[in-house]
Amino acid sequence: MANLSYYGDERKEFQEEFKKELPNLKAVRIIVGKLQKHFKLGDVDLDFTSGRNHSHASRWHITINVEQTNFGVICHELAHVFQARKLEHEAGDKWHTKKHKRIMKRMLAYCRKKNWFEVELGRRLAEKPFKPELTKEEQRAKRIKQLEIRKQSYTRKIKLSENRVRKLNRQISALKRFV
Repeated sequence: MANLSYYGDERKEFQEEFKKELPNLKAVRIIVGKLQKHFKLGDVDLDFTSGRNHSHASRWHITINVEQTNFGVICHELAHVFQARKLEHEAGDKWHTKKHKRIMKRMLAYCRKKNWFEVELGRRLAEKPFKPELTKEEQRAKRIKQLEIRKQSYTRKIKLSENRVRKLNRQISALKRFV
């Protein structure tokens, strides 16, 4: 089975990435979403499984085993989606090729570049600080400020329109002198 040797080679080549486990399923969804968006893959259904089921992907669907949530597996499955959509993979073509490995390298390089392995993912998973609710008076003051800003904008537009009307009146009167 050539596929098994491909998986072994892949795990040797991307050893670090396969060791970097993601803390939870929310992190997996964040990473998949960012990679989908960056590589313009469109919407992909993401499911999770457990037990003896392996992770797998198709053109529209990715299933990831919750016991294998690491960058290597995620990029491997998204590389299949990339192959199917962007490279127009057809039935009977081989999945695990040099192109697949190249795509996976690109995805992992993007994760490294954006620092998804440590800092960025931690920042996105951190709880947001508590924002106290505004009192009625604070809400009223905020609303008044917003309305005053809109009023200024409309006043500027009125002045601009008045200037345009004056300019047009001058042009009309200049033309009437010669009639």
